[in-house]
Amino acid sequence: MRPRSTLVTALLMAAAGLGVAHASGFAIAELSITGLSEADALVANTNSLGALAYNPAAMAFHKGGYDLGLQGIYDHTQVTPAGGTGTVVATTPHWQTMPNLFWSDKIAPHTRFGFGINEPYGLQIAWPAQTFPTLAHGSAAALAPTYTQLRLFDVAPSFSYRFGPVAVDAGADYYDAHRTVLGTPLATVSGSGDQVGAHVGALGHWGTLGVGINYRSAVNVPLDGTFNGPGRSIPVNTTLHLPWQLAVGVSEALNTKLGVELDFDRTGWSRFSNMVVTPAPAAGGGPALLTSTYDWQSSNAYRIGLHYALSRHVRLRAGYAYDVTGATNSDFSARIPDANRQEFSFGASQRLGAWSLSAGYMYVLFNTRTYASTTPLTGADPNGTSAYNGTYKTRAQLFGVSISRRFS
Repeated sequence: MRPRSTLVTALLMAAAGLGVAHASGFAIAELSITGLSEADALVANTNSLGALAYNPAAMAFHKGGYDLGLQGIYDHTQVTPAGGTGTVVATTPHWQTMPNLFWSDKIAPHTRFGFGINEPYGLQIAWPAQTFPTLAHGSAAALAPTYTQLRLFDVAPSFSYRFGPVAVDAGADYYDAHRTVLGTPLATVSGSGDQVGAHVGALGHWGTLGVGINYRSAVNVPLDGTFNGPGRSIPVNTTLHLPWQLAVGVSEALNTKLGVELDFDRTGWSRFSNMVVTPAPAAGGGPALLTSTYDWQSSNAYRIGLHYALSRHVRLRAGYAYDVTGATNSDFSARIPDANRQEFSFGASQRLGAWSLSAGYMYVLFNTRTYASTTPLTGADPNGTSAYNGTYKTRAQLFGVSISRRFS
């Protein structure tokens, strides 16, 4: 294969296939440890500081404070490739850590300002070079998906204003894709980029009932990358199309101790339909080198969260979610062996005056995905072809701890 074709395919997949994440596609839904403990069903929650990242309108129901968390992720992905000799386990580092923070404060009687920092997209996956028989020999070996990584941070400032029982918010999302890396047997691609999006939301609270909605805009993140292969380095550009996200929730205090929330999320993965790669201006520019179609579809997630006041200072939490993947069979990629999944979680928090300590756990059970394409590999892109035929299995566990403080 010509080096430029290898470069284009490599960067395309580095941007598009960024690991086995723990929400649909390559999204990461866990924005706080409280959220992790309640299956991320918090968009209508007015009580917990850990809910502010999910719906910043809730800031107006608090005097201010911060929630700082750290979560560890353990995942295990394997494939039994068609025509192979047995099951192959992804060699991705099984343990990864991610921080999250939300801080807010009162700037007027009914107005709050705050900001969050988290990783809403990313993770990584790696396969041994000989995993897929079609990509193990000859020129096709240059396409073997040996390593893919994305680290993307979101810094999200927000303003919230309260009108009686209803609060609204608006803010920005600064996305920094600061680490994008791809390895193949013959080359390594690295790149970065940033872009700004927006979010709006509202939250109402009437007696024991809460209703919330939050929307985050779609964003096109331009990525500048460098291909480093044998004896050459070539700059290229592409764009990562991040989806819009909509979350709607209803919460109810069933009694003085027990509360429940039901959430519905929809993610606009249909925007992730294709990617166009062009030579960078430093390489002379020119027409598109490759347009690759992904044929993803928008998908839903259904969540339920519970919290129970064991005592005045101790709260227990639990949750369940069913999350539908946006990745279809028509352009399936082993770089994102995504599947529908169920999420089971629990946790607890301890109040210590103005401080709180929280811990949570989530088990993510992915459906087994058997892929059997009848389309042979004939070009430079193995997505959607028989090169990736096989049975894929993934399981994941998330652990987290956080500390929060309420301002008086």
